[in-house]
Amino acid sequence: MSWMTRVRKGLVKRDWARTMLTPLGHDLSPNRWIFIVGCYNSGTTLLRSLLSQHPEIDALPSEGVRLTDALPRPEDVGWHRLWCRCLNDVRLPVDEDMAPRSARIRRHWSLALPGKPANVLEKSIANTARMPFLQAGFPPAYFIYMIRNGYAVAEGIRRKAQPRRFGHDEYGDQYPIELCAEQWRASHDLVEEDSDVIDRLHTIRYEDLAANPARSLVDITDFLGLPPLPAGLDSATFDVHGVRSSIRDMNAESLARLSAADIDTIRRVSGDALDAWDYGVS
Repeated sequence: MSWMTRVRKGLVKRDWARTMLTPLGHDLSPNRWIFIVGCYNSGTTLLRSLLSQHPEIDALPSEGVRLTDALPRPEDVGWHRLWCRCLNDVRLPVDEDMAPRSARIRRHWSLALPGKPANVLEKSIANTARMPFLQAGFPPAYFIYMIRNGYAVAEGIRRKAQPRRFGHDEYGDQYPIELCAEQWRASHDLVEEDSDVIDRLHTIRYEDLAANPARSLVDITDFLGLPPLPAGLDSATFDVHGVRSSIRDMNAESLARLSAADIDTIRRVSGDALDAWDYGVS
């Protein structure tokens, strides 16, 4: 990331600076809006890192929800990595307020991007809950939905979420695994429900990306109608949440952290959805 991008990212994240700079923004109108959606801990950050290497794609330098005041975040109401518990707060309707809200978002995001990008890439997990709004407000919108084994995802949410930091002392330092499984299930169900009204939606498994990144990335660029990514990305290393690693399936490590009771609980909450994707613990 260049120093100019870092400065731009840092400023737009600050409310006072964003307010001051908003008049300098413009209404972005790229050829494609590309939204990566999916549950927390599903590999969406890795996918964003990969697609941002495309010469015709400009990725926002941070999650889009952190670069505007017009997209609500679950953390704003105390739910870290758990939008399923505040769905009414984060899911935006397609109504008379949609046009001015989306215009404000585009103006804010323009402050974080150079010039007039041909294709803009955005990744915010909470946007999984508002695909119809994004489709209406950001045409033409392309959605890439990443799904990962729900057992591994639930473990990752429990390990990384900080409920006490956001005011939920009743959970201590970790959510119960039941809530984490509920979030995976909510993501799965809402994407399935919204898929009936989304015009451009491509689904990719985390496990398939890890097993054959070249093939998965070709499928994505074909879906987007763009040339293939540069060769060699499948053997590169990436910094994902502060960890430098090559592309590999990390499910085994997550599954090993689950107790038998954890597995039973996740199964109880999400069993039929897990079965639909043939997700298990072996």
